[in-house]
Amino acid sequence: MKKIMKRKSFIFLFVLLALGLVGITYAYLYSEVVVPNQFRTMTYHVEIEEVYNNTWGTKQVSFVNKEETNTPVVLRINYNESWSKEENGTKLILDNNINGENAVTKNWTTAFTQDFIEGGDGWYYYKKVLNAKESVQVLNSIELKENLISTSPYYNEYKSYTYELDFNFEAIQAKTNAISEIWGKTATITGENVAWTF
Repeated sequence: MKKIMKRKSFIFLFVLLALGLVGITYAYLYSEVVVPNQFRTMTYHVEIEEVYNNTWGTKQVSFVNKEETNTPVVLRINYNESWSKEENGTKLILDNNINGENAVTKNWTTAFTQDFIEGGDGWYYYKKVLNAKESVQVLNSIELKENLISTSPYYNEYKSYTYELDFNFEAIQAKTNAISEIWGKTATITGENVAWTF
């Protein structure tokens, strides 16, 4: 009987030792180390700034990469213009063009005419990188073509409607992979210059 008890005790100790070895081996082979992945995201803050006196003439429009930005960006802009009036809860709209000519002259800056390219999708793409604390002005002023409007059968309507010229923009990190992934466009960035492929 004592022999059987010793044997059972020995088997029990052997099984316990075997299980301990398996547990240690498992823990050794599957140990995991958690290391925090700390990184700083790039920030940018781009705004439209306008100088406008609510009459024909001065309407200066600029896009500014504000001072808290810590990364350069690429920029694309578009604009919408309309003649409209609210009447009895309905918005009435006039055509911007009279006899195929726009009723308003937009006096673009040299930066807009030389440093932006039309992308075929309604957007104009800036051919330069916009760094922090930098801005680009695209418009100087707007003028009503009085002589053209006077030939329109809707002359009185143009006089009573409100003209609006609104700008939109998008800005992303100045990285070719960001341009490809977010805008679906191809560009090459060399220093301060951006070469767009449309």
